[in-house]
Amino acid sequence: MKLDEAKVAGTLLFLGSIQWFLVIVLTEGLHPDYNSGAHYVSSLGVGTTSLLYNSSLILFGITIVAGAYLLQRAFSSKFFFVLLIVTGFATLGVGLFPEDVRPLHGIVTPIALLFGALSAIVSYRLQKPPLSYVSVGLGVLSLGASVFFNSYLGLPRDSNITFLGLGKGTMERLVIYPILLWCIGFGGHLIGYSKDRDGSVEP
Repeated sequence: MKLDEAKVAGTLLFLGSIQWFLVIVLTEGLHPDYNSGAHYVSSLGVGTTSLLYNSSLILFGITIVAGAYLLQRAFSSKFFFVLLIVTGFATLGVGLFPEDVRPLHGIVTPIALLFGALSAIVSYRLQKPPLSYVSVGLGVLSLGASVFFNSYLGLPRDSNITFLGLGKGTMERLVIYPILLWCIGFGGHLIGYSKDRDGSVEP
């Protein structure tokens, strides 16, 4: 395993996911009349906060794609590479095709979420317990929440219809945030790789 490539990949995933999370929080406060419980996260990519939000999301997608490339060189895990790079390109697509660009936005968004959750689950191969178990759990949580979130798809932005007592904004965050938390944790894990005395690499 190439230590430096793993560390750089981890740094990209770590910083990319953190900056997008912070921009979500910031744009929620800046966007007029935005309700995080009722509105889609992608609604932040339309209107006064569009430039900041979409730029941050595009940057996140770039860090995922670059991280996937470096991890493929470091670990030679083709299946994980495919899952992660599809996640990255789909995330780029969500930033390039905001909520008001139909039907493209509706195509790339579920791809990014599905492959992001699968990436979290498959990453257990590159980690050790207990972090590998946490990664699988976060991926499964995201997939489970996405099943319920499907009930909200197609609802207008200002719809107040709820399922399980949760608005569509809250349910969508239960799909997105586990992936973000995994990305932060996995990135930090990769940053912490070090060499043993015999020159081998251990987490």
